[in-house]
Amino acid sequence: MSARKPGDELDVRADWALEPGAMTPTNLDEWYRGEALNVLPTKPRLARQGLDAILTGWVPERPIIGPRTRVIGVGSCFASYFMLWLAENGFNRGLDTSPHNALIRFGASFENPAVIAQQFRWAFEGIDPSHLTWLGKDKEIFEATAERRDLVRRTLEQTDVLVLTLGLSEVWYDRITGEPLWRALTRRHYDPERHVFRVETLRETKAALEKIEALREKHLPDMKIVFTVSPVRLKATFRPVSAITANSVSKAIIRASLDEFLRESGKLNQSLFYFPSYEIVHDFFRDAFEEDNRHVTPFTAAQVVRCFASHYCEAGAAATPGAAAGSAASEHHDQFLSLASQPVDDAAAQEPLSRIAHLEQRVEELQRICDERMEVIGTLDTAARERLELIERLHGACADLQARLDKASAK
Repeated sequence: MSARKPGDELDVRADWALEPGAMTPTNLDEWYRGEALNVLPTKPRLARQGLDAILTGWVPERPIIGPRTRVIGVGSCFASYFMLWLAENGFNRGLDTSPHNALIRFGASFENPAVIAQQFRWAFEGIDPSHLTWLGKDKEIFEATAERRDLVRRTLEQTDVLVLTLGLSEVWYDRITGEPLWRALTRRHYDPERHVFRVETLRETKAALEKIEALREKHLPDMKIVFTVSPVRLKATFRPVSAITANSVSKAIIRASLDEFLRESGKLNQSLFYFPSYEIVHDFFRDAFEEDNRHVTPFTAAQVVRCFASHYCEAGAAATPGAAAGSAASEHHDQFLSLASQPVDDAAAQEPLSRIAHLEQRVEELQRICDERMEVIGTLDTAARERLELIERLHGACADLQARLDKASAK
């Protein structure tokens, strides 16, 4: 045995050269670790594993989206990124995109589970149209006609994968009918005796999710649903508290209800799926949001969607990367598509570089605008000087003429 100095810690294993795992006085008992123990990844481990460190338990055994798979994205505007990537990469062919289809036209407004459940109930069970008050972004009533109901039902019946991106727990209701509204009403349509605001409870949120699943199972048994929680924050709250704290509660209600619903369903990674876009944005990236502090940067969105595609979409099915970049409806989406077409080995390390590149691009854009305005200012300055010179000449001519008149009058 080796000599031990006063104060040295007793180390039986070192003294007796015991094999690893052998019983010692210090490990007579240990904490029970259960059958599935997943430890919070350290920052170094998170950097090594990348986004996959967050996906444990949430990915399908095999991809569920191919080129011919019909996918609909409903919920927060974050769902539009999924749909845009699919459309630009050769997926989602033959999808009905009629502008009269409420799911297509207003799908980004259906951020609350109660409102999405209402669309399912309207499509498959029918709701008295007089009980529905739906306003579009144009602040005009969207009529719940039979034709539009049939269109929504047919769209759902033809959908193979439905991506539901849930965004908030705050919702307006019709006190008389009990039906939720798509959004807050205008002053013209608002009735204080009838329309009320409330924060959905865990029970109410879970009940809406269960209603969606009951109707899916009954009428759409082959449809798969991928749930996500939108990382986009509330722009404002109707509660008498700060928007930041209201957003925290809203997301917590959605996430907790969804988790309980999926645990009890027994269908996770079979017909029901969860993609942790919310956790990826908030727990992986350091600076994920734009200056408005709500929407994610194009780089962040691109990495999340690429992660989604790598697990949910068939490999090799996409079009040539970047082939359609620049065809989106906005510069923001064009930037997203461009970034989504570029493989990134280390998203965490690339994030600040992307932010710097974005800021440099913004500086260049602002410099271009300044240069254009300076050019306009220069043109206006030249025109003003020319006019001033003309005015001065006219003033001189008038003064000369006045002098002649005065001279003539004196004679």
